[in-house]
Amino acid sequence: MLFGVGLGPGDPKLITIKAVEVLKAVDEVIVPGRLAESLVKRIVKPRVVEFPMGRSKEITIKLAEELADRCVKEDIAFACLGDPMFYSTFQHLVEEISKINPDIDVEIIPGIPSFTTVFSRIKRFVDTPMLVTTLKEDDIGCVVVLKATKPKEICEHLKRMEMKDIYLAERMFMDGEKIEKMGEPPERSDYFTIIVGMR
Repeated sequence: MLFGVGLGPGDPKLITIKAVEVLKAVDEVIVPGRLAESLVKRIVKPRVVEFPMGRSKEITIKLAEELADRCVKEDIAFACLGDPMFYSTFQHLVEEISKINPDIDVEIIPGIPSFTTVFSRIKRFVDTPMLVTTLKEDDIGCVVVLKATKPKEICEHLKRMEMKDIYLAERMFMDGEKIEKMGEPPERSDYFTIIVGMR
């Protein structure tokens, strides 16, 4: 069986009990990079598989070929930041495995997603409809933009959508965390950045 295990937003204390149980029980834990490794290694020693830009498809296919065979008799966990069902490398891995062996059982262990956690950091309650996106326009009271590496461009777009309050949450629960209400947004920000616009 293949497990997709969510590790949450970056604080090891926010990994669920269920996730810890699965990570301890499986035959191997695979993580897609050093940040995920830093969380999992407190529980078990994981295998790190890097997915570098430009080669991620090739590496995903190679790993899928391996797991399509191994997961017939072994239990393997792929543990990633956030929740494996949202904007995740795990999705691409499952799609490739399904092409090779559609009979592989997949179980998802959800993690606390960054796009809900951000509201505890900016201390704002959400009581209006919310759009979670990597940036698309809609008439809605709250917009969460994930992977917000171009804050200035995003903030301009959110202002056109009539978002009055705009927050930047960079590297939540990680070294270098920055949470701020936006004044003059920077041109660039870290890959692990969320921008929240609220009317």
